Amino acid sequence: MFRKLSRKHLSAVAFVAALAITGAAVAYFTGGSVSVNGAGKVGAPTPWAVALGTPTWSGTLTALYPGATSDTELIPFTVTNNGQGPQSVTKITASLPAETNGDAESAGGVDIPSCRASWFSAVADTGNPALPSNLAPGGTYAGKIDLTMTNANTNQNACQNAAPEVTITAS
Repeated sequence: MFRKLSRKHLSAVAFVAALAITGAAVAYFTGGSVSVNGAGKVGAPTPWAVALGTPTWSGTLTALYPGATSDTELIPFTVTNNGQGPQSVTKITASLPAETNGDAESAGGVDIPSCRASWFSAVADTGNPALPSNLAPGGTYAGKIDLTMTNANTNQNACQNAAPEVTITAS
């Protein structure tokens, strides 16, 4: 009734049994698909910090005079990136705040009566580094503002010994 299997047949039976066990061991179900929504948070730009340095003069004069040549007050400034990521300075502007009547203001917004803000010109110095300037966190951009007084062909005595305020804006 029982027959002896040859070694060859015994190997074949063992091989088929191993395949059956292996096939059972790697059988699995695949999961259904699922998705979930989340949100990332993107930072916002941080306002620049602008600090002024000690003014110097382009020529031998040490005060502004109407229409005087080589009479430019050079106002140094530094823009600092206070943000957590890189930011780009793309524009530097300077202006003189004016009262509603057109008078210039001194520091703190005090009116300089009859001294017109329009008699002054404040512009970024042409020797400033090129813009845009990409600043890493804590990085700085340094430049100068050129402040001059134009000759208005009228009495400008109201501006004598005054110190008109200059506003520097970095954007």
